[in-house]
Amino acid sequence: MERVKYLLLSNFDSQVNAGKVINVVKKLFLLVSVLISSSLLLGFDSFCSIDKELNKDTAKKLKEVRNQTHSICLNCSGDSCTLKSWPTEKSNDAAICKLLFCTPSRVSRVFKLPEGAENGKSLISFDYFITSKGKVKGVKVTNVKGRMNERQAYKYLTSFAKKTSFEPLIIEEKKYQLLSLSGQVIAVIGGPDDINKYQANDTGIWRN
Repeated sequence: MERVKYLLLSNFDSQVNAGKVINVVKKLFLLVSVLISSSLLLGFDSFCSIDKELNKDTAKKLKEVRNQTHSICLNCSGDSCTLKSWPTEKSNDAAICKLLFCTPSRVSRVFKLPEGAENGKSLISFDYFITSKGKVKGVKVTNVKGRMNERQAYKYLTSFAKKTSFEPLIIEEKKYQLLSLSGQVIAVIGGPDDINKYQANDTGIWRN
């Protein structure tokens, strides 16, 4: 956590009141602690999560903390932003930025079964963006491993994403889109026995 503190302090303007900076850092530490205790800070890959959601209390804190950290985490131009790239040695910082800016406030628990999809497990990688209203759009499947084909994976993702939403990105009263995002989900289709069987496997390692 000391590295995060250094990162934040080094990016604030030197004229900002030190007390305010410390207060912001404390709030960010509180938010990150909540997220970690909610098991959302899992791994440091390049994907944003669309299937793990923030709780309501965390979402309320999110708006305030975003206002203080957007210049650290985002590159913005016009009406759109992108996440900044981070070197491997700062993967923890990258993970925190993803939690703040591309973790849903509401995740759909219902989806329409793609036609012809067979029971089993599929690992789906895809690109997308988040609109200024906090909705997933522009879904493009980039890779599928498992039981689904690419068409079925697309149908699954778009059905799942319809009722999944993010806190709209608002910076200084202006709404922004968040572009050039990549995601990955594990889709399991079947009865309770199938789901239990696949959940028993290590989800960190894909087995075809």
